[in-house]
Order: sequence, then C-alpha cells, then structure tokens
Amino acid sequence: MRLKYLTLCLLGLSLSACSQHVIKTNSSSVNLEQKAINSINAMYEYPSYDYRGKFNIHVNLDQNNTNSKDGKAQLDAALKQKVDQYLRDQKVNLNAKQKQALYVALAQQPKTYSTKAEKFTSAMTNILNDMQFEYDGSVHYRQKMGSFNLTARYEKPTLLVQAKVPMVLDLKDYKFYINYFALMPYLVNKENQNNLAYLDFSKYQGLFNQVDFKKFAEYVKASSAVYYRLADQNNIQALSVSSADKAAGVVEKIRLKTSIEELVLQANLYSKVNEKYLMQSVLNFNEKSLEKLVTDEVKASEQSKSNHKLEHKDAADDASVVSQQLYHLVNKHFGVDDEEDYAAESDEDIADATQEATDADEYATEDEAVVASAADDAEQEGLSAAQCRELYNATQMTYGDVQYCESIYGIDVFNSADKTPSFITTISKLQSVEKIFAVYDQNQFIDDHAFKALWIKHQAEIQKALPPIDKRNPFVMDVGLDAQGRAVKLDYDLNYALPELKSSFNIKADMYVSNYGKATPIDQAQLKRAKTWAETSKGSMLEKAVNSFSEKLGQTGIQEHSVEPYTLSLDDQLETIAAQKYDATHSYEQTYKAVFIAKLTESTPQIVERYSSKELQEIASVYAYWYSDEDVYNPEGKALKAIEALQSKHHLQNEDQFDDRLGRAVDRIVSDAMRGDKDRQEWKKLKAQYKQPQQLFAQQYQIQFERENGISNDEKVLLAQTSNVLGQVYVDARKNQLSEKSIKSLKIEHNEFIDYEIFKDVYMKLVNAK
Repeated sequence: MRLKYLTLCLLGLSLSACSQHVIKTNSSSVNLEQKAINSINAMYEYPSYDYRGKFNIHVNLDQNNTNSKDGKAQLDAALKQKVDQYLRDQKVNLNAKQKQALYVALAQQPKTYSTKAEKFTSAMTNILNDMQFEYDGSVHYRQKMGSFNLTARYEKPTLLVQAKVPMVLDLKDYKFYINYFALMPYLVNKENQNNLAYLDFSKYQGLFNQVDFKKFAEYVKASSAVYYRLADQNNIQALSVSSADKAAGVVEKIRLKTSIEELVLQANLYSKVNEKYLMQSVLNFNEKSLEKLVTDEVKASEQSKSNHKLEHKDAADDASVVSQQLYHLVNKHFGVDDEEDYAAESDEDIADATQEATDADEYATEDEAVVASAADDAEQEGLSAAQCRELYNATQMTYGDVQYCESIYGIDVFNSADKTPSFITTISKLQSVEKIFAVYDQNQFIDDHAFKALWIKHQAEIQKALPPIDKRNPFVMDVGLDAQGRAVKLDYDLNYALPELKSSFNIKADMYVSNYGKATPIDQAQLKRAKTWAETSKGSMLEKAVNSFSEKLGQTGIQEHSVEPYTLSLDDQLETIAAQKYDATHSYEQTYKAVFIAKLTESTPQIVERYSSKELQEIASVYAYWYSDEDVYNPEGKALKAIEALQSKHHLQNEDQFDDRLGRAVDRIVSDAMRGDKDRQEWKKLKAQYKQPQQLFAQQYQIQFERENGISNDEKVLLAQTSNVLGQVYVDARKNQLSEKSIKSLKIEHNEFIDYEIFKDVYMKLVNAK
C-alpha cells in the first residue's frame, strides 16, 4: 500500500513543500499512532532520499485434488465411483483410455476461466515462486526526478537468469528513461546496449503544470495517515528492536496489524470522499480538459489499432496447431507475405473475444436481474430464504429445492453460512458502502481526522460490508524509526486467499530508506547520452522484426507438439460419448442421461456425491423431458405419468427448480449428436473402405469440401490433387515431420481448394478415430 503513495509522490516530484520542511524529533508524549504517521511522512518532507528493498511473491494453487505422479489432477475417489456407477447403469461403454481422459477432465472442473488462461496462470505461478525481486533508487523533489532500478533473479539448480532494468523519471524535462536491453539485448543495436532509451511525454506537460502540489502534498500525507488513524489501538504495537534493525539505524519499531479488506475499503472510501477535490482543486481537471484528454487518447488508440498485432496464439489442440503451421507453409511456398492476413485474423480474434465478453456480461446482468426480481415474490411460490438456510443442516433434501435456493436466493445449501466469501462478492459489498460515502464528496478536503469521524459514523454499514473478522485476509506492516523519528525500514507481509479459485498468495517485502536530504545523485551524463526508443532500436531486430520474432516464439510450440493424441476438452469428450450412445440407442432420453452426469459433475459435484445413481438418473430423465423439443422427445401414456411422478418426487415442477445452463448445455450436445448421425454413418463406411490415413484424410476432406462449397466437374481433379497433398500433411504432422517438403507438389491453382476450417475438422476426425 505504501508503494502506491511512493509512486504518487514520484509523480509529484515538483512538490515544493517536500523540499523545505524537516521533521523534528518526536516527543515522548506522542503516541504510537502519530509516531508511525510522522515517520512515514518524512519521505515527503525531505528534499531527497535513497531507498532499496526486495520482495517475493509465492502463489499456492491448492486445487484440493489429488495429483498423480505425472502432476495431473485426479478425481476424488468417491466421486469417481459415483460417476463410474452411473455410466455402467446407463450402459455407456468407454475403454480405459477414454475413462481416464474423462476423469482427468472432470477433476479439473469446475473452471471459471479459459484453458489458455489457466495454463498461463500455472506457468506464471511456477516462475513467480522461484523469482527474487530487488529494487533501489532515489527521489529528488527539487530536481523533479526519481530513479528506480529493478533486479529480477530466477535460480534453479541448473539455471540462473538475472536481469537489471534501470529507470529514471524526469518531470522537469518530461522524459521517462529505461534500459530494457538488459532483458533482450538483441532488440537494440550494439552501440546503444549500454545506454538508456527515453520516452518523451512533454505533450502532457500542461497537465503537470496545472497541479497544485502543495495541496497534493497534504492529500498524500493524509492518505498515508488514514490506515493508522482508523486502526484499533490494540492493533498498533511497539516491537522489540533486533540487532539487525539496530545495524540499519532503527531505534524504535511499530507494527500495524489489519486486513487487506479493511485497507482496500479505507483507501477506496478516502478516495471517494475526496474525488472531486482531487480532480478539481488539486489536479485542476475540469470537464472540458478531461473530455479533450479522453478524445485525444481515443483517437490515438484508434489510429494505432490498425497496426496492432497479437502474438501468435498457443494452439488449443493439435488440429489448430497444424492448421496454423500449414497456413504459414503454404504462404511461404507461394512467396506470399502473410503478416497482413495474420493481422486481420488477429483483429477478428479480438472482435470475437470482445463480443463474447459483451455477451457474457449481458447474460450475467440478465441473470442478476432475474434473481433480484424473482426473490421479491419467491416466498409466495416456493421456499423462503429462511427455509433454504434451514437446509444447511438437513440430512435429506430434494434436488429441486436445492436448485431453487441457488436460483432464487443464491444460497448453496451444501455450503454453510460460514463459507469464505469470494473475492467478487467481497468487492461487490465494499462498493455498496462507497455509494453511502459518495454524498460527502463536495470538492472540500477531508483529511484523515475528518475521515475518521465519517468512518465511525457509518460503522454499522462498514462492518456489514466487511467479511467476518476470522475470514479477513491479514496484512502486517512494521515501521522502523531512527533517532529523528523517520522511517528507515518498512516490512510488509500480506496473505490473500481466493477460495473460488482454490488458491492463495503471499507477498513479503521490505524497504530501507536512507540518506534523508543527501540522496545519491542521478547520473546526468548517462541521461544526456540517452536516445529515443526508435534511435536505439534502429537497425536491430526490434525495428524490423518484432512481430515476426513473437511469431517465431509461437512456432516453437508448433514444432515441438506431441505426436500423441492431444487431450480433448470435457465437451469434446461428451460429444463423443453422445455420438456413441445415440448411434447405439437412437434415443434422445438415453443419450441425454448419458451426458447429464458429466455436466452435473462439472458444475456441482456435491450434488453427485449427495444423491444415489438411481436418483441422478431419475433427475436426468426429468431434465431430458423438460429441455427437449416436442418433435424430438415427447413421452405419452405410462412414460409421461412416470416422468410426472419423478417431477413430484424431486420437486422439479417449475423453471426455478432447474439449472437452466446445465439443462441447455446437455440438450445442445445431444442435439448435435443427433444431427450428426448421418455423417457418422458415412464416416464409418469410409473408414472401412480406406485403411491408409493419407487416403482416408483425402477422401473425407474431398467430401466435406464438396458438401460445403460446391464444385464443378472441371474442378474435381484439382480438388482431388489438393486433398491428396493435405492427406500427406496429416501423415507428416502426426510423425512430427511437417515441413515445406510436405506440400512440394502444391501448385498455385490448388490454393483456392484449401479450407483451413475443413482441414482442422477432418484432422480431428482422424485423430479421434479408433
């Protein structure tokens, strides 16, 4: 938290008040709270100082899943047994390999983020846990300058990587200097690898010139004081001074014990009540200047968007990887530069991702609106919220009641009221308090003392928004004071748990402050030698090939992909199961029930554990009836009466008692399986006729291309030739030998018969073929 305000102070280096006042020695009558506040504010009251420190981040990804020796998650034994029993009852025949793949996919569920994001998070976790970060620098208020040098060290028994990145911020000449070459020296020309590069932001100097730095100083110092001012006096303690502390000049040590939730709320509310004051009286922003700033930035963003290129994406599966590699090989074979096509493709990906995110937000908003309106009159139609909470301790409960409580009130009856609130829930509650404090935002400065009065006044609302004390995430800050009462050593320790992601992280950091008023000078000669980013990169890889460099990095994964069949996603596996079941039974209901168990395990495994296999099959039967179209599945007579009896038994008689997303997801998979029945029969015949993979691929590609695009008799020869080449591409890719040699017989007239989506689809068919 202190780093936030250190940054603010760096941005306000022309702060005149910071250079004129020196803290006096605190008298013995000053309490710990005021001593800590004064010591930290010393960093804003001396003309300069040096600082150094280190920090590390440790992330625990505790999935509560057991792991096999190869590190893959394994499904809970009891849950695995229940799923296995259900599949046997449904006569879903999977071989050992298919079962294991299904169990692994289920063990990784539920997921609230994409597979790519999950892989990236896991990779970054492994790196962060082994990284050590150190930093040092100096602040010079009178010169309006500050330096920050970051060193990162990654060490393993057989690997050592270390890089130092020096940075300087100059608010007098409005330049930001950096030597990023330490990370990648080959991105700049040789003669500039030891020099700084600078970014000129003088076009924004008007924004800095209009800042009232005296008021800014008051604002920052009061914000520093808030956390101590609002703390319970029992949570501000004097600590003993160790020999190591004494060596650093510490004569007194003060500890603040609080929680991350309280710090976040305090910072946000303090910002909220001073929002207009900060914007209008300190930064001197008015509506016109803000509107102009936003308009200019939007224009600049739109202008650069056309030049933006995404890095080569990691493939989700082998078919996508090979298709992408094929695309580049074909372009290379014909001497075509594919960068423009790739940029267009990237823009389409961005648009698609944006649309998906928008749709998801709209869907979530609709869900919230439905839940809110439904809860108002829910008690007239079904269980009340109180009755739902009573189910926490119930030994028996119907499925419909469980789902009703979740749909209407958001109550998970399998998790008692003492469960840890999610991060999103916590933030949402904290934001509700901001609305209460917004009325105090009147363009008048509310300092730490005045803010404390507001904090006390609204304690009821604040405590309601905060999690229970025993569920808050701890934050500890130790401040070491020197003989003049100045902060010379700061230690931070925070832990934060994310139960919804089954993970937690810990950050430990320290900072030493020294040479108050006598900071180490910044090397002016080095700044004079600095050149613009464009100049330092001239003639280097960065100038001509930064985009292709990223692409080459992405292709490393292409060349190293495994020749083993890739791991199917859960939905891919369920589509296979649905197809097999429908081919064997030609029954919507039986196919629905076969898929239902896996999707239910994905979303709510506690329900699968709670009910017997027979009960789960009965629930699946009702879901199949509820979500099917009448022309697909419409039971009559005894079959209908049996369904109605099950509806009554499991309380599945109105829409609020169903998990709509679950029901629709299963219906989609089953419906797709039914629609693909004819294609699968043709595919079986083709597999029986053609035993060689190259021939099978070529024939299937030709069939699908003709069906989707249409073709004249004169073009059939060219299509057949193209299909044969692509068949060879498949064979070489499976052997991990795909190269330009694979498409050497490809001619320019064949190019129009290459459909990469069809290629991927056929590729997947062959990979999944038994």
